[in-house]
Amino acid sequence: MHGALQEARHVFLQESLVKDRLSEGHRTRILEVGFGLALNFLMTSHEAKNTSTAIDYVALECNLLNADQLRKMQYANFLNEYSLGDRFYRWREQFPDDMGPGVYEFQDGTLIKLTLLVGDALRAEPEGYFDAIYLDAFSPDANPELWTVDFLKKLAGLMAPGGCLSTYSAKGAVRRALKEAGLDVIKRPGPPGKREMLVAIRRA
Repeated sequence: MHGALQEARHVFLQESLVKDRLSEGHRTRILEVGFGLALNFLMTSHEAKNTSTAIDYVALECNLLNADQLRKMQYANFLNEYSLGDRFYRWREQFPDDMGPGVYEFQDGTLIKLTLLVGDALRAEPEGYFDAIYLDAFSPDANPELWTVDFLKKLAGLMAPGGCLSTYSAKGAVRRALKEAGLDVIKRPGPPGKREMLVAIRRA
Protein backbone atom coordinates (compact mmCIF):
# COMPACT_ATOMS: atom_id res chain seq x y z
CA MET A 1 0.00 0.00 0.00
CA HIS A 2 2.82 2.41 0.86
CA GLY A 3 5.28 1.08 -1.72
CA ALA A 4 7.85 -1.72 -1.63
CA LEU A 5 10.72 0.68 -2.25
CA GLN A 6 9.84 2.89 0.70
CA GLU A 7 9.52 -0.13 2.98
CA ALA A 8 12.82 -1.60 1.81
CA ARG A 9 14.67 1.68 2.33
CA HIS A 10 13.36 2.01 5.86
CA VAL A 11 13.70 -1.58 7.06
CA PHE A 12 16.92 -2.60 5.37
CA LEU A 13 18.98 0.33 4.11
CA GLN A 14 18.37 2.71 7.02
CA GLU A 15 17.70 0.54 10.08
CA SER A 16 20.60 -1.83 9.29
CA LEU A 17 22.88 1.25 9.37
CA VAL A 18 24.09 0.44 5.84
CA LYS A 19 23.07 3.90 4.63
CA ASP A 20 25.11 5.51 7.42
CA ARG A 21 28.14 3.31 6.74
CA LEU A 22 28.12 4.10 3.03
CA SER A 23 27.66 7.83 3.60
CA GLU A 24 30.75 7.72 5.85
CA GLY A 25 32.76 5.92 3.16
CA HIS A 26 33.00 2.52 4.89
CA ARG A 27 33.20 -0.46 2.52
CA THR A 28 30.33 -2.68 3.61
CA ARG A 29 29.61 -6.40 3.48
CA ILE A 30 25.92 -7.33 3.41
CA LEU A 31 24.24 -10.73 3.66
CA GLU A 32 20.65 -11.00 2.47
CA VAL A 33 18.45 -13.96 3.36
CA GLY A 34 15.93 -14.08 0.54
CA PHE A 35 17.15 -12.29 -2.61
CA GLY A 36 13.64 -12.46 -4.08
CA LEU A 37 12.89 -9.67 -6.56
CA ALA A 38 16.38 -8.09 -6.28
CA LEU A 39 14.92 -4.88 -4.83
CA ASN A 40 17.20 -4.74 -1.78
CA PHE A 41 20.26 -5.41 -3.92
CA LEU A 42 19.42 -2.71 -6.48
CA MET A 43 18.51 -0.22 -3.75
CA THR A 44 21.76 -0.83 -1.84
CA SER A 45 23.80 -0.70 -5.05
CA HIS A 46 22.17 2.64 -5.88
CA GLU A 47 23.29 4.01 -2.51
CA ALA A 48 26.81 2.60 -3.00
CA LYS A 49 27.10 4.38 -6.35
CA ASN A 50 25.74 7.63 -4.91
CA THR A 51 28.36 7.58 -2.15
CA SER A 52 31.18 6.06 -4.26
CA THR A 53 31.59 3.37 -1.58
CA ALA A 54 32.07 -0.33 -2.37
CA ILE A 55 29.73 -3.08 -1.27
CA ASP A 56 30.25 -6.83 -1.16
CA TYR A 57 26.71 -8.23 -1.32
CA VAL A 58 26.03 -11.91 -0.65
CA ALA A 59 22.51 -13.27 -1.02
CA LEU A 60 20.80 -16.57 -0.29
CA GLU A 61 17.97 -17.59 -2.61
CA CYS A 62 16.27 -20.91 -3.17
CA ASN A 63 14.69 -20.16 -6.55
CA LEU A 64 15.96 -17.15 -8.49
CA LEU A 65 13.42 -15.54 -10.84
CA ASN A 66 14.29 -15.33 -14.52
CA ALA A 67 15.37 -12.10 -16.24
CA ASP A 68 11.92 -11.29 -17.69
CA GLN A 69 10.25 -11.63 -14.30
CA LEU A 70 12.86 -9.39 -12.68
CA ARG A 71 12.59 -6.80 -15.47
CA LYS A 72 8.82 -6.56 -15.11
CA MET A 73 9.17 -5.29 -11.54
CA GLN A 74 10.87 -2.14 -12.93
CA TYR A 75 12.72 -1.54 -9.66
CA ALA A 76 15.85 -0.40 -11.49
CA ASN A 77 13.75 2.23 -13.29
CA PHE A 78 12.24 3.52 -10.05
CA LEU A 79 15.78 3.92 -8.70
CA ASN A 80 17.13 5.52 -11.90
CA GLU A 81 19.59 2.63 -12.14
CA TYR A 82 18.87 1.75 -15.77
CA SER A 83 22.44 0.77 -16.66
CA LEU A 84 23.02 -1.36 -13.56
CA GLY A 85 19.62 -2.99 -13.92
CA ASP A 86 20.18 -3.76 -17.59
CA ARG A 87 23.59 -5.30 -16.91
CA PHE A 88 22.16 -7.38 -14.08
CA TYR A 89 19.22 -8.62 -16.18
CA ARG A 90 21.51 -9.47 -19.10
CA TRP A 91 23.75 -11.35 -16.67
CA ARG A 92 20.71 -13.34 -15.48
CA GLU A 93 19.87 -14.22 -19.10
CA GLN A 94 23.12 -16.18 -19.36
CA PHE A 95 21.63 -18.91 -17.19
CA PRO A 96 18.59 -21.19 -17.58
CA ASP A 97 15.29 -19.96 -16.16
CA ASP A 98 15.50 -22.82 -13.66
CA MET A 99 18.85 -21.80 -12.20
CA GLY A 100 20.39 -24.80 -10.46
CA PRO A 101 22.05 -24.73 -7.04
CA GLY A 102 25.47 -23.13 -6.98
CA VAL A 103 27.51 -19.97 -6.49
CA TYR A 104 27.01 -17.21 -9.07
CA GLU A 105 28.87 -13.91 -9.21
CA PHE A 106 27.94 -10.57 -10.76
CA GLN A 107 30.11 -7.46 -10.68
CA ASP A 108 29.42 -3.88 -11.77
CA GLY A 109 32.59 -1.80 -11.93
CA THR A 110 34.73 -1.59 -8.82
CA LEU A 111 31.96 -0.68 -6.38
CA ILE A 112 29.44 -3.50 -6.60
CA LYS A 113 30.02 -7.22 -6.20
CA LEU A 114 27.16 -9.69 -5.85
CA THR A 115 27.58 -13.33 -4.86
CA LEU A 116 24.38 -15.35 -5.16
CA LEU A 117 24.22 -18.63 -3.27
CA VAL A 118 21.34 -20.45 -4.95
CA GLY A 119 19.95 -23.41 -3.06
CA ASP A 120 18.84 -24.36 0.44
CA ALA A 121 19.70 -21.49 2.79
CA LEU A 122 20.08 -23.92 5.68
CA ARG A 123 23.03 -25.54 3.91
CA ALA A 124 24.62 -22.37 2.58
CA GLU A 125 28.09 -21.46 3.85
CA PRO A 126 28.73 -17.75 3.27
CA GLU A 127 32.36 -16.80 3.76
CA GLY A 128 33.69 -14.11 6.07
CA TYR A 129 31.86 -11.69 8.35
CA PHE A 130 29.14 -9.20 7.53
CA ASP A 131 28.47 -5.65 8.67
CA ALA A 132 24.75 -6.03 8.02
CA ILE A 133 22.22 -8.81 7.50
CA TYR A 134 18.93 -8.25 5.71
CA LEU A 135 16.58 -10.93 7.05
CA ASP A 136 13.95 -10.84 4.29
CA ALA A 137 12.79 -14.45 4.30
CA PHE A 138 9.04 -13.97 3.71
CA SER A 139 7.57 -14.55 7.18
CA PRO A 140 7.94 -16.96 10.12
CA ASP A 141 4.65 -18.53 9.06
CA ALA A 142 5.64 -19.00 5.41
CA ASN A 143 9.27 -20.10 5.99
CA PRO A 144 9.54 -21.17 9.63
CA GLU A 145 12.88 -22.95 9.09
CA LEU A 146 14.59 -19.60 8.41
CA TRP A 147 13.45 -18.09 11.73
CA THR A 148 14.54 -20.82 14.15
CA VAL A 149 17.02 -20.26 16.96
CA ASP A 150 19.51 -22.56 15.22
CA PHE A 151 19.41 -20.63 11.94
CA LEU A 152 19.53 -17.26 13.68
CA LYS A 153 22.55 -18.47 15.69
CA LYS A 154 24.22 -19.29 12.37
CA LEU A 155 23.50 -15.75 11.15
CA ALA A 156 24.74 -14.26 14.43
CA GLY A 157 28.00 -16.13 13.95
CA LEU A 158 28.44 -14.46 10.56
CA MET A 159 28.05 -10.92 11.91
CA ALA A 160 31.09 -8.71 12.45
CA PRO A 161 31.35 -7.15 15.94
CA GLY A 162 28.93 -4.23 15.97
CA GLY A 163 27.11 -5.67 12.96
CA CYS A 164 23.36 -5.16 12.60
CA LEU A 165 20.59 -7.53 11.49
CA SER A 166 17.32 -5.91 10.39
CA THR A 167 13.95 -7.48 9.69
CA TYR A 168 10.41 -6.26 9.14
CA SER A 169 9.13 -8.93 11.55
CA ALA A 170 8.28 -7.82 15.07
CA LYS A 171 6.88 -11.14 16.30
CA GLY A 172 7.60 -12.02 19.90
CA ALA A 173 8.89 -15.44 18.85
CA VAL A 174 11.39 -13.83 16.48
CA ARG A 175 12.53 -11.36 19.14
CA ARG A 176 13.08 -14.19 21.64
CA ALA A 177 14.92 -16.32 19.07
CA LEU A 178 17.27 -13.44 18.20
CA LYS A 179 18.01 -12.92 21.89
CA GLU A 180 18.67 -16.63 22.33
CA ALA A 181 21.06 -16.40 19.39
CA GLY A 182 23.12 -13.99 21.48
CA LEU A 183 22.13 -10.68 19.91
CA ASP A 184 20.94 -7.44 21.47
CA VAL A 185 17.44 -6.90 20.13
CA ILE A 186 15.77 -3.51 19.75
CA LYS A 187 12.24 -2.68 18.65
CA ARG A 188 12.19 0.14 16.12
CA PRO A 189 9.36 2.04 14.44
CA GLY A 190 8.30 0.24 11.30
CA PRO A 191 7.85 1.72 7.85
CA PRO A 192 4.58 3.52 7.02
CA GLY A 193 1.71 1.15 7.65
CA LYS A 194 3.62 -1.03 10.14
CA ARG A 195 3.98 -0.10 13.80
CA GLU A 196 7.19 -1.96 14.67
CA MET A 197 10.15 -3.88 13.29
CA LEU A 198 13.26 -5.43 14.85
CA VAL A 199 16.98 -4.83 14.67
CA ALA A 200 19.56 -7.03 16.38
CA ILE A 201 23.14 -6.02 17.13
CA ARG A 202 26.17 -8.20 17.75
CA ARG A 203 28.08 -6.64 20.61
CA ALA A 204 31.50 -5.24 19.71
